[in-house]
Amino acid sequence: MTPNHIASTHQKKAAEISFLRLVVGGLLVLSIVEGFLISKTLGMEKIVVTPPHIEKSFWVSAEGVSKSYLEQMAYWYAGLALTATRSTGEYQKKLFLQYASPQKAGQLATEMTARLEFMEKNSASTMFTVRAVKADEKLMRVAIYGDLETYVQDKRISIKPVIYVIAFQNLNGRIFVTEFKETNEKDIFGIGATPQ
Repeated sequence: MTPNHIASTHQKKAAEISFLRLVVGGLLVLSIVEGFLISKTLGMEKIVVTPPHIEKSFWVSAEGVSKSYLEQMAYWYAGLALTATRSTGEYQKKLFLQYASPQKAGQLATEMTARLEFMEKNSASTMFTVRAVKADEKLMRVAIYGDLETYVQDKRISIKPVIYVIAFQNLNGRIFVTEFKETNEKDIFGIGATPQ
């Protein structure tokens, strides 16, 4: 090999190395910019979660949820918990508890089990008919007005107007139920007074 050939080959390799260093440097800068943009957009995404039956449009984000979403989900949960028979109650309880807050799941399960045991003991079933729904986005609570009918076998034994409140918790864009209880006109969101 001649010295000119060796020098030419060395220059080509040096040019290739310089080019590759430039490409690696460019990719590194691009990765840093991309990482910065991703970190800025974290938490800004909206997760679309659809209730079983959509009546109105809604939105859900890490910071909050729309009023219409709370209303629709509360309507569905009230149906799961209050319109039940002895044969469907256990399945509906399991379905309801899938959406229970991890901190409140035990309490909600105990309350629902007590209701199911009462139904089993009395051969009863219940049907809840919703008349009105009122939501408070800031409190993440929904009051549901309706009539609760109780049947023993095929005979209706009672119908009473009731108000139930369902409280929600938003954990990173996922909505969980934290409370489900009967309340009254004086405290429709179940914050202070106890039902009478």
